Amino acid sequence: MKFRQIAAVVVGAAMMAVASLGFVPPVSAGPPTTTNPATFAQLQAKLEAQLTARQTQLAKLTTDVSKSTTLTSSDAATLSSRLAIETSNIAALIAKVPSDTTIAELRADQQAMFKDNRVFVVMSPQVLLTIAADTVGAKAAAILSHGPTITAALAARVDDKGYARAEERFAFSTAKATVAESEMTGVSAEVLAQTPAGWPGNAHVFVTARIKILRGRIDLIVSRSALRFVEHWIGHHPIPA
Repeated sequence: MKFRQIAAVVVGAAMMAVASLGFVPPVSAGPPTTTNPATFAQLQAKLEAQLTARQTQLAKLTTDVSKSTTLTSSDAATLSSRLAIETSNIAALIAKVPSDTTIAELRADQQAMFKDNRVFVVMSPQVLLTIAADTVGAKAAAILSHGPTITAALAARVDDKGYARAEERFAFSTAKATVAESEMTGVSAEVLAQTPAGWPGNAHVFVTARIKILRGRIDLIVSRSALRFVEHWIGHHPIPA
């Protein structure tokens, strides 16, 4: 998972959502006002375009979830369910907006799009960050699962030159993989606990998760580098790239 993509979702999409929030003028509590037909048509078209963009994003996110091989079964089920709900909600709005005839109706549909279906600033980071966190956790677990194999291979060459260095590198690799796995504990659960209604107060949760995932990825890189040294020394390569 590319972290530029995650950053764009967490930060860039948030700015886009805030910037576009006020495109429909506030509805007066007094008597109905007239609206220039051309202006109304422009506002309606803009809302339709924003809904279409969200429909496209939801389709992409749904594909990301279905293609992921590292998502836990529970996380995949949670994301799939939420994506299906938001996809249905947005589809309903897409069908409704063309028949809107007043600013009040457009305003209500706009609010439903933003407040009830935070596609870009909540759903998107939930998908991307959960996949990323589960991926780091799965890769760390894979490295650790080969510990007994590496330990046995090292033990068979305890008297060979370079053994002490290989043993030290293996211990370092194991420690880094353990840290990476530990760092992912609870990340997905915290990310998935967020709701559209919590935005923007929950934005920091996504930022914190991204930082933890980044640290985990760095620990994995370091762990793999150390492990490659050990594998080369013992002439055994059990860990996939």
